[in-house]
Amino acid sequence: MKWSSQHFTLPILLGVSLTSVGIALIYLLYKKDEEDTSSRRRHVEAAKRISVEYKVPRKFVPAVIGRGGSVIKDVQSKTGTQIHFKEDNLECSERVCIIRGTYESTCFAQEMIKSIIENQPLIETYEIYVPQKACARIIGRGGESVQEIQRSSSAKVIIESGCALYDPNSETRIIIKGTAEQIAAALSQIEEKVRQEKEASAKLEASSASRLPRANLSPRSTAINATEHSQPIESSKSLQGTDGTMEVYVSAMETPSKFWVQIVGCGTTALDELVSEMTAYYNDEQNYEQHKLTDITPGQICAAKFNFDEQWYRAEVISAPEDGQCEVNFMDYGDHDMVELDNILDLRTDFLCLRLQAVECSLNNVKPR
Repeated sequence: MKWSSQHFTLPILLGVSLTSVGIALIYLLYKKDEEDTSSRRRHVEAAKRISVEYKVPRKFVPAVIGRGGSVIKDVQSKTGTQIHFKEDNLECSERVCIIRGTYESTCFAQEMIKSIIENQPLIETYEIYVPQKACARIIGRGGESVQEIQRSSSAKVIIESGCALYDPNSETRIIIKGTAEQIAAALSQIEEKVRQEKEASAKLEASSASRLPRANLSPRSTAINATEHSQPIESSKSLQGTDGTMEVYVSAMETPSKFWVQIVGCGTTALDELVSEMTAYYNDEQNYEQHKLTDITPGQICAAKFNFDEQWYRAEVISAPEDGQCEVNFMDYGDHDMVELDNILDLRTDFLCLRLQAVECSLNNVKPR
């Protein structure tokens, strides 16, 4: 009897097909049972999830949430809970935090939030009074200085406004909030600013004490006797530095509609130093000969000696030479004087580095009777 390959092939193929179908059915039944199990597990877990309310003092809410929600997201990730705050009630001193999860996870989340609150540093408030004049230095241009103090110390600095005008003894209250270390760091920087302001004020007072009434010597002003000249000015015509005002020194005056002032500050101190340097330089015989002028014309910028105090100043020639003299305008003061040609020299270029200090002014809404 002969057996052909066809007799074996068909049964084998049929057997393989039936086996594949059986395996597929078993797999489908297994996956369905697994899905049912997972679904039942999720339902059981969902049934076990609870919502818990946890009250957080209002001042600690930012710490619990964190920058960009980083802290509360970390709590949710570690505990497997969902956390959010109820709508804020400004009249209440606390905010209600809703924690949703299993009993164990909600308890864990509450413990983490409690730990965050308990570990927050104690925030204190400290008050200090500083001279009103020092406030500008503490605040800085555009608030730069006070922002730097807050950044470096991590304390909050509040400078009160609304001080009494024109009161040289007025003080401003500054409130500092933060931890003891932060307050100490901010206070140290504020005290340093006050010290710097006192030193600057002392220099300005010394400079003002040495100033003499130059305008009274001008040919356009009323003459006063030498005895009066020998007395230094006890107090300049000035406004104390307050909000919207500045302290100035009236350096020359012709009429209420035309006078000159210098803004009291580092500029006037630098001017005094410049005058001293120029006087020492031009009093040197060699330098004097080197800077002699052969041709003096109106509009020329020069160094001129002031007749009264024998010091050299920056000046502008405003009249043609006549009888060995010409009239000059002392540009940093605004006053005029007749100066001998021998006392008018070429101005060294670097003596022009400091900006001119005299500012021409007039009184507003003032008319002669």
